[in-house]
Formats: sequence, structure tokens, C-alpha cells
Amino acid sequence: MLIYILWSLPILVVIVLVVSRRTSSANAGACGLVIATVVGLLSAPSAFGPLQAVLAVAQGAWLGLLVGSVILGGLIFRDLASKGADGGEPAPSPTSLRRDEVYAACFLLGPFAEAATGFGVGQVTIAPILKRAGIAPIDAVLLGLFSQILVPWGALANGTIVGAQLSGLAPAILGAHSAILSAPLLLGWLCLFWLFAARAGVSATWRRLLIELLATVSTIALLIMANIQLGPEPAGMAALAPLIVVRFLFTKGLDRKAWRSAINAGLPYATLVGGIAATRAFPPVNQALSEVFAIRPFAEGPTWFPLMHPASWLLAVGAATALARGGPKDIAPALTRAWALGKSPVLAIVLFLTMAQVMLASGTADGLAQAVRFALGSAAALATPIFAALFGFLTSSSSTANGLLMPSQAALSKAGHLSLPWLAALQNVAAAAATMLCPVRVAMGCSLAGVANLQPKVVARAWPLGALPVCILLAAAAALVAIARM
Repeated sequence: MLIYILWSLPILVVIVLVVSRRTSSANAGACGLVIATVVGLLSAPSAFGPLQAVLAVAQGAWLGLLVGSVILGGLIFRDLASKGADGGEPAPSPTSLRRDEVYAACFLLGPFAEAATGFGVGQVTIAPILKRAGIAPIDAVLLGLFSQILVPWGALANGTIVGAQLSGLAPAILGAHSAILSAPLLLGWLCLFWLFAARAGVSATWRRLLIELLATVSTIALLIMANIQLGPEPAGMAALAPLIVVRFLFTKGLDRKAWRSAINAGLPYATLVGGIAATRAFPPVNQALSEVFAIRPFAEGPTWFPLMHPASWLLAVGAATALARGGPKDIAPALTRAWALGKSPVLAIVLFLTMAQVMLASGTADGLAQAVRFALGSAAALATPIFAALFGFLTSSSSTANGLLMPSQAALSKAGHLSLPWLAALQNVAAAAATMLCPVRVAMGCSLAGVANLQPKVVARAWPLGALPVCILLAAAAALVAIARM
């Protein structure tokens, strides 16, 4: 028993520090990394010596830099793309349009961008919309997190595909079950959106609330059908694209000025999303770009493909936008501002992902998951949403969480006579939902809002976004166990 407490010590310390709000995310990640390394060296269930520790730290730092570079690229892109779209910084929206724009940003445009690109680009995409709506920075960060509601289909469902491969399920089956499980989450998040929007001063009539409810229900139905018919990779975009087109036609009609303004402001974002999506969705393009240049410093670590990485596209499209709008002089100041705002979040990302890599390499993470499975038997399914959410929160990646835990879920399904599609979907959805509140996403949102020290206040207000899916998925896990025992 004591050994399991020792293995869980890095996680417990990080949770206490984050919840206490007495220190920064970077400091919490540093403490977690140090403790995880010491615990691994003293009591790892697998071979883990100083050389393995150094290698794990280097691998984690490499992954953290690849992810953190997206934050810096996003800040630069947002800075350059927002200038010159309409003769300067975006003007505040008329009161009558604020609610429509905010809902569309949080439930349509942001999730669409995230489905196409991943890496939190959905937050980058909707940041100028929330700013134009005249929302206070802390409320803009909170509402920006809703861009992550479809993370199981983010980056063309990369995490879901990893989960399908490790569980032995067809991607369409795992995608469809994940979509069904996501239905109550989306409705719950909609209720929280209503609460957060009201607190932000973005009011709505009963008619507007009904429209938003119908739009969300339509998203759920289209998402389920898209997973069944098309598979998970394009499902997120396929579900949202029709709703985005219909909304624009209803709100703008055939007004040429509105269309020109929308095209001018949205072209950089459309280029960004379309370019990254093309590198992922079309195998010939993907293969051609990956063969040009690739850097893989670790045999078992991620490969950096400069021509395909989101940070490269963010920088390239941002610079091209500045040049096209006659403002090359804006590029250098944008780099300076991005570094000033983004250096602390990037450091936090590197530290948290390095901690997660140390726990993975030392075997302590897998040891904790297996201990729960052996202790609880089939009832261990009740721990699935908790563990999945925990590792999704710490790693900011459903792919990593699925890679770590999905094999255990497959074994648990067989031993406990549980439905593998539903258990795998619980793992997949819980891990993805928790990334919404991970330090990486919160730090990115604060940087995009231009106020880096907002993180403790954001966490204090945003915790229902994480508590709600865990509670819903715990209830689903309990139903799964009850059915298996009948």
C-alpha cells in the first residue's frame, strides 16, 4: 500500500499546489518533476536508473518544446492576423450580435479549428472574436476553453485513432461510442456556457437559449452520424461545417460588405486551418511534406516535421498576412510580445510533460493503473474516468493518456466481462475532456488574453468544466459495471 502512495506522490503534490493557488503552474510542474524523478529512482517497478532518468527528462523536454512552440506561434499569429483586418484592432460588436458571435465562437468555430488542427489552435482562432465582443480578459479565457469541447476529434481524431489501435477496435466504433458518451457532456457544457456568459455580461433571451440548445443537439446528432458514416478523422469538421455555413447565411445573408469584411478578417484563419488540415487529411500531401525534412532525436519520441507542425503554419501564415497587408514592420514587435507573454506558459508545459514522461518511463504511472485494476476487479471501471482525466490533465493530450492506459482498459474489459467499446470510449472521452482544464490550455488562454497572471483565478472559476464530465462519466461507468454483473 505504501508503495502505491509513494508512486502517486508527484500527482498528489501537483494537485495540492495547483488547487492551493499559492504558486505558479511552472513551480507546480517543477516540484512534480523533481518528486517523480526521485520516486522513480528509488522505487520504480521497472529498470530506471540515472541514465534512464536523464533520457526521460530529455524526451519530455523535447515533447514540451514541440507543444509549447504552438503557444508562441499562436501568439505571433494572433498579433499579426488581427492587425489590418479592418484598419486596426477589432471594433466591439453591437450588443445585438455579441451573444450570437460568442456562442458561434465557443461551440462552432473554435471546435471546428480544433478538430482540423489540434494543439489548442481553436483557442487562437476565437481569441479575436471574444475580444471584439468586449469581454473581460478572465471571462475571455473561461469562454475560450469551450473551444476544446470536441477534443476526441481534435487534430483529426489523433487521440481516438491511437485509442482504437491499442484497444483493437475499429476507429468508427470507438468514434461512434465516444460521440454518444459526449452527448450529455455537450449539454452539460452548454448549461455552464450559459452561466459563464451571463457572468461575463453577454445576456440572452429565451429564444436565443432555445436556438443554442437546438444547435447543440444538432451538433450531437451530426457528430454521431459522421462517426458512423465517415469515421472519426473528419467527423468533427463534418458535423460542424454545415452549422457554420447555415449560421453565416442567416446572419449575413447576401450583404456584400459583410462578406468582404468576413473574408478579409477570416482568410488568415481559413488558410491556417485549411493548410494544417490538408497536411493531415490527404496522405500524398502528408507523405510529401514529411519526406522533405524530419528531426527525431529520440528513437521512441515524437518526430518534428517542420513543414507539417502547427507552429510552422502559424508563423508562416502570420508573416504572410503581415506582408500582404503592408506591415512587415509589425513582425519583429510581434515576436517580442509573444515571447514576453508566452515564456512562462511554455516553461510550465515543458515541466508538466517532462514529469509525465518520467512517470511513464519509470513505470510508476502504469503501476498505479494496474494496482487499481487488481484491487477492484471489474469495479475498476469506476476508476477509468478518474485515471483517464488525471493523465489527460497532466499531459494535455488524449493521445498520451490513451497510449498509457488503453491497453489496461482492454485487459480490464476481458477480465471483468465489460463492454470494450464502452470502456474504451470512457477512457477516450474522459482523457480528452480533462485537457480542457490542463495547465497548458489555461496558460495558453491567459497568454492570448494578454494577462499571464490570471491562471489561479481562471482555475478557481473553471473547475466545473472538469468536474461535470468526470461526474457524468462516473455515472456511465457505474452503469457499465451494473450491466456486466446482471
